Amino acid sequence: MDTSKVVWVVCLALVIALGIPAALYVASSHGDQTGWVEMLQRAAGRARQPWKREDDDLAELSRQVKKLRGDTPKEEKTEDDR
Repeated sequence: MDTSKVVWVVCLALVIALGIPAALYVASSHGDQTGWVEMLQRAAGRARQPWKREDDDLAELSRQVKKLRGDTPKEEKTEDDR
């Protein structure tokens, strides 16, 4: 096996193994001093619902559009009904 490929794989593994914890440490030491548990809970929440923020924004937009339009009669056909 080519030794240069082995060196690259070992270096990449070290960067990943040391880089992720270092990035987490830097992220937790700057800004608001949230604990590790809170940070992991937020990450788990994002993993369960990755588009929650966008869904909430769309729901708010829908609510505002309905408010601007007022109550539309149910007899009015939408584009889906045509």
